[in-house]
Amino acid sequence: MIDKELIRQEILTQLNKDHKNAVLAANTAHAAATNEESKAENKYDTRGVEASYLAEGQSRRVAELEVAIAAYEDLRLSDFDENTKIRLTALVTLVDSDDNNRCLFVGPDGGGLVIALSSYECIVVTPMAPLGKALIGKYVGDDFVIKTVDQTTSYEILSVC
Repeated sequence: MIDKELIRQEILTQLNKDHKNAVLAANTAHAAATNEESKAENKYDTRGVEASYLAEGQSRRVAELEVAIAAYEDLRLSDFDENTKIRLTALVTLVDSDDNNRCLFVGPDGGGLVIALSSYECIVVTPMAPLGKALIGKYVGDDFVIKTVDQTTSYEILSVC
């Protein structure tokens, strides 16, 4: 049995690491934006404006990560079985039409994070992502299809816990 608390802790570890790096990047960008060398030398010199846009974007990323960290710190993990609808905190195993298995954790944020624990790898999906949206409300044994611009993939839900 996979311990979902370990997954939650690993997600928090990764988010905190990303947050630390984002704070460093935001501070560096802010220093560059306010540096004397960023002052425009003529009306076509946009270094200062570009540096301030970068600082703003980096600060926004810091705030987004703080929201994600808070969401996982407050997250209550639920138990699931084959008769439980998939929702937040479900750990789902899928098989695609090429017989490739995939482990997914339905989380409130952090979509795309790859959690690698001893014998398995799990990808975080959110209910806002196409794959996460398709999973919500489904049961073990259900089939569904995800269509993207360049491909269509069929999945079957093998297990949920």
